[in-house]
Amino acid sequence: MVLLLGFLANAGVSEDQLPAGVVNTALEDFGDLVGGGDYGLGNHVRVETVTQGDRKEVRVFRSPELKLSRSRKASMQVLLGNVTGVYLWIETPPVQGHWHLTIDLVYPDGARRELFGKDMKREVRDWLPVVPGTLLECRMYSRTTAMTLNRKFRLNISPEMYAVWPDYLPVPYRTIFE
Repeated sequence: MVLLLGFLANAGVSEDQLPAGVVNTALEDFGDLVGGGDYGLGNHVRVETVTQGDRKEVRVFRSPELKLSRSRKASMQVLLGNVTGVYLWIETPPVQGHWHLTIDLVYPDGARRELFGKDMKREVRDWLPVVPGTLLECRMYSRTTAMTLNRKFRLNISPEMYAVWPDYLPVPYRTIFE
């Protein structure tokens, strides 16, 4: 009975909905126009937390479902606001595969520095210290050449602890071998 009630409570919540106070800054048409795996700039409104009086708004970047090409990396850029660190995680189908995410920090003068390079696990969150007001360039690829199933993923970048929207996040996926 409890299981049924839990299912019914979540049945009306869309996968893309976020709770009050959390806003997705991804552009409406982001991901619709693909140029060789380069998705371009993902947002104009910066990822940050804004407080106006007693009202607080957490601006996150949550990409739509994007697809990896067989031969190319998926790449995109995300603008950051007044933040010194962000949480990031990917959502992928539960298929065996190897996902690698590399993130470069791009300074206003065009200089870049690699900040992050890691084999990602499904929906496991990572903390990344960043410089406020910069641009992140994110590249995702798979080294698994045998992975012919669904190569779709979502990239999430949040300026605050993911606890700002815990009921809306999937449970982190772990295998018995980890």
